[in-house]
Formats: sequence, C-alpha cells, structure tokens
Amino acid sequence: MKNKSGHKGGGDIRFGVIGVGGMGSGHCACMAGVKQARLAAVCDIDPATAEKVGRQYGVPWFNDHRQLIKAGLCDAVTIATPHPFHAPIGIDCMNAGLHVLTEKPMSERVSMAEKMVKASRKNRVALAVMFQRRFEPVVAKAIEIVRGGQIGRIYRTCMISPEFRSQAYYDSGTWRATWTGEGGGVMMNQAPHIMDIFVQLCGMPSAVYGNTETRMHNIEVEDMAEAMLKYPDGGTGYLYCSTNEAGPGQMIEIFGEEGKLVFRNGELKLYRFEPGIRRFIAISRDMWQGPGLKEVPLEIPAQDSGHASVISNLVRHLLHGEKLITPGESGIASLELANGIMLSSSEKRWVKFPISRARFDALLAGLRRRSKSARRAVRVRRVTDPRQKI
Repeated sequence: MKNKSGHKGGGDIRFGVIGVGGMGSGHCACMAGVKQARLAAVCDIDPATAEKVGRQYGVPWFNDHRQLIKAGLCDAVTIATPHPFHAPIGIDCMNAGLHVLTEKPMSERVSMAEKMVKASRKNRVALAVMFQRRFEPVVAKAIEIVRGGQIGRIYRTCMISPEFRSQAYYDSGTWRATWTGEGGGVMMNQAPHIMDIFVQLCGMPSAVYGNTETRMHNIEVEDMAEAMLKYPDGGTGYLYCSTNEAGPGQMIEIFGEEGKLVFRNGELKLYRFEPGIRRFIAISRDMWQGPGLKEVPLEIPAQDSGHASVISNLVRHLLHGEKLITPGESGIASLELANGIMLSSSEKRWVKFPISRARFDALLAGLRRRSKSARRAVRVRRVTDPRQKI
C-alpha cells in the first residue's frame, strides 16, 4: 500500500540516523517518543561510535551511509554529520528512495541545498530540515502575527544574536571552525536557527552589505557577522551574530505600519499604533506627540517543540499527508542570506539576491584551498549541547 505522501506500507516509519557522535545521538534518544516512528539503524564514520550506539539501541550499525542504504532497513533517515556532508549523503539517500530529515543548515552553500531539493522532487521523497525552533509556541505565534498582516507593511527589521563559544568548544573537534570542515563560522553553525526565524518573519532581503571577521578566537572562519539589508518594498534591516558576545540579548524586532513585534530572549510582545504611522503623520496637527501605542495581550497556545516535533511532523506527513512545517525548500532562504553576507564581505560591496551561485562557490573553493583542512583538537569531544531541548 502506498499513501498519498509516497510512503509504502502501513506500519511505522523506520528511521536510520547518520552521524551519531553528537546531535545524532539526540535523534536516537527522542525517536522512542515519536508515535509511529522506529529507530531501525545507525551509522557513523567512527566504527567504535557506530557500534556503541547500535548496541545501546539494539539496532544494526554501519560505518558508511551507502551500506545503510543497501541494507534496506529504513524508510527515512536523519542526517547529523558535519554540514558539508548533509547534501552528498542526503542526495544519495533520496536517489535510493529514502525520505530525508537533515540537521541545519542543509549545506554550507546554497547551490548544494538546491540540489537536495531537486533530488527530493525527482525521486518524489520528502525532504525536511531540523529547524525545531519553528515549533516553539512563541515563534509559531510570531509567524502567525506577521503573516496575518497585524503589523502591516514592514519598514525595518533587526536581528541580534549572541552565540557565545569558548576556545575549548572549537578545540573539541578537528573539523570545527575550518573552511574545509564547516565552510563557515557563526552563520553556519551557531546562528542558523535564529537566522531561519528572522527570514520566516521578515522575508528575504533584495540586497545585503555584509561584514565578517574573526575577532577573538583562534579559528579560520568568522566568529562575528553583521549586515545591512535592503528589502524589495523599500524596507531596511540590520543583522548581527557573534560567538564572542555572552549573556542575554537574542532579539528580533520588526517595525511595521501598524505596529511593532519584539521577540527578545524567548519572550514575544506585540505593540499596535493607533492610527498607523503613515496615516498619523498625514493627519496629526500636533507638533510633538506620536501615535497612540498599545501593547496587545497575546494568547500563546502550548504546543510540543524540540527535535521530536520535527520528526513527528515528518512521520505524520508521510503517513497522513500533514503539511511539512520545515520543508527543504524553506531551508534555503537563511542559508542564502548567510552566503550573501560572506560574499558581500569578501567583495566589499552590496550583493543582490538571488546571489550568484558560481561566485560564492568560487569564493568558498578559494578559502578551502588555503585552509589548514583540519585543526589540531586539544581534546576531541563528540557531545551535544546539554542546553538543547531534544
């Protein structure tokens, strides 16, 4: 039997997890809590890690994703390898008829992310991205508010994201913070979730002027990125993320014709202008007073979030035709924004979207040719962030 989403069979979705030394171990752990999902196999390039996790969960283990594919044990896979491997592994799996859920970002470059989407369509399999923060109640509410037009036309956007990491973090793996191993720094590894939320709320800009620097860490890639943004309808924006800055302060602020939306440190507030900005400017006879400003009480329904929610959404999509919340196509925008900032910083000029895939790929290839390929790890540690909600 084949349902309307393309899954053959009527039982549980059998998952393989590829890359189980870090975040993939979290994928394995949460699988048991997802209705109609079953962990069927694990894979890791490190034989000891693959065997350890396989024995832990009582499933077959493999050291090469092609061996996992050939075994025929899975309907779908989650991919939690270093991100330059997401696309080649994902494409191999989709070409073999497996559905794919990849960790963020889809790839280190937008050209490869587009190839993943193409493979998904060609093989008629699902492709989703592990952007679990879209399921957070306040994030889902913010998206609903903006897409429902409650703040009107957007005039200004702002994203600030402290993503502190110590040198010990970077020294925990030879692949970390190299152009060969990661293909980027804070925008590739630490900030993709908040950048995804930013793009979901504000849309893609039409042009960017970016600046990336390595300020405080002994690494190849950027530990700070900032950019000025222009939007198609004349709006402007600013973006900043850094692994140098500690403490609270993660924020997205959107100023629109009808009000402001502020998402700061996990809390959401909505303010309405009475009347709208343009109308007040035109009709007011008062020299000094601005429009009325009223905070709107928000009802934020509770809902499940975390990695299990993304897996569950994919399972329900495959078995019951539920709409994907994090489809592959939607994961391209924030990656292209990151690539555009890097390209602009290198060329020291405004760069328009869509960016030239060829120019960015040439930039990254040049950086990789000069890369040390792999850093000397002071102490290799393949562990997930304990603050992460699985």
